[in-house]
Amino acid sequence: MQFVAERLAEFVCNSRYEQLSDLVVEKTERAILDTLASIIGGVPTDNAKLSRAAARTCFGDGLAHAWFTDARLHPLGALFANCAAASSLDIDDGHCLAAGHPGAAIIPAVLMEAASLGSDGHDVLAATAIGYDVALRIAAARRFSDTMSFASGQWTGFGVAAAVGWLRRMQVDQLAHAIAIAGTEAPQNLPQGDCQASSVKGSSPWSTVTARFAVDRAGCGMSGPIDMLDRAHAYNVGAITADLGSRWLIAETYLKPYAACRYTHPVIDAVLALVSDRDRGEPIDRIDVEIFPEARKLPNESAPKSLEGGQFSVPFAAALAALRGAEAFRPLRPHSLSDPEVVALGQKVEIRYPDELTGIFPQRTPARVTMVAGGRERVVDVPRPLGDANNPMDQSAVEDKLHDLGRDILSRAELGKLIQAVALLKRGKIAPLLACLDTSEGAALSTS
Repeated sequence: MQFVAERLAEFVCNSRYEQLSDLVVEKTERAILDTLASIIGGVPTDNAKLSRAAARTCFGDGLAHAWFTDARLHPLGALFANCAAASSLDIDDGHCLAAGHPGAAIIPAVLMEAASLGSDGHDVLAATAIGYDVALRIAAARRFSDTMSFASGQWTGFGVAAAVGWLRRMQVDQLAHAIAIAGTEAPQNLPQGDCQASSVKGSSPWSTVTARFAVDRAGCGMSGPIDMLDRAHAYNVGAITADLGSRWLIAETYLKPYAACRYTHPVIDAVLALVSDRDRGEPIDRIDVEIFPEARKLPNESAPKSLEGGQFSVPFAAALAALRGAEAFRPLRPHSLSDPEVVALGQKVEIRYPDELTGIFPQRTPARVTMVAGGRERVVDVPRPLGDANNPMDQSAVEDKLHDLGRDILSRAELGKLIQAVALLKRGKIAPLLACLDTSEGAALSTS
């Protein structure tokens, strides 16, 4: 009998760049650019700064780059720091059925491993697509429950192990054990709603470090429970390998235009549509939000005290969008938390969880918003927020996102070079991208 982990490992080891369709290559390239935008935007946040400091304390200095900074750390420390920056703003990509975020873990791991091995651009694209596919298949096949955690770190390590193992050209048996070790030792976060928002977030940085080390351990002959994915009570086992090699899940991911939890995005879209049709002098009397019941698990503070609290608050997101527009989320900045008008309007946001929206998540994340302003009541429904796989952000939108998030770190010309460097991956070139990531000779952010 062949276990699921072994089937996945066999698929990974037999995969080649040439097997990827033009659509998959395009989506993979866009995912890399989008994740780099998330990283460069996250680098100045307290979360990322503290992660770099902790990584130095834990792992020590070294030669590996904490991207877009002047920090040089041990490779595992740099990997932790880069993943933390990618998820700090909560503007990294995701997948609806997986209910989480693959890119913040997989793409830093792939790029760092490729740089270490001397891999080429085609290797980067193939390893990324492979890592997404393995991680998302496993995550989407989980049997959901009201008490489970949606922390991405619980499953991103599967994809990291697959991608890094593919780059190293591991044998099938070793890779199966690497995948199993990575999944077994992934962080086991508390379910959402059981605790306050914090800088731990989805634990992808630590999960990625764990998975990277899992590959090392399997390469040295250590074993993992390779039957862990065959547990029918935990997974829809057949779904994990269904259409393997013909359906690439990276083509089904969503991108995020706003630095906030995905649950808030349909609300932001609806509010932006409502205020565009409002006289600027009209006071907003009330905002009513109807949303799927899983959003109840967010802290939803009307006056959050941290960026993480703001990212996971429907009332705050609605108020900020209404008064300060989309640009206030590109990026979300600490001063918005103390904006007295935003805080006051946040108190006027009411959330309801109607029965008609039950059972829709994770397939869709819709919302209906009613705004009362100037004596008028208007309603907007958003069935699929901007960036959804069926309402996608195009290449120019992702480039705009990079420019918005990176304007305080790199010049417009340097950001343009980064865009061009990612585009060169499909021509097999990786050196220009690695040069862009190492900004030690340019406008890097000081680690002080």
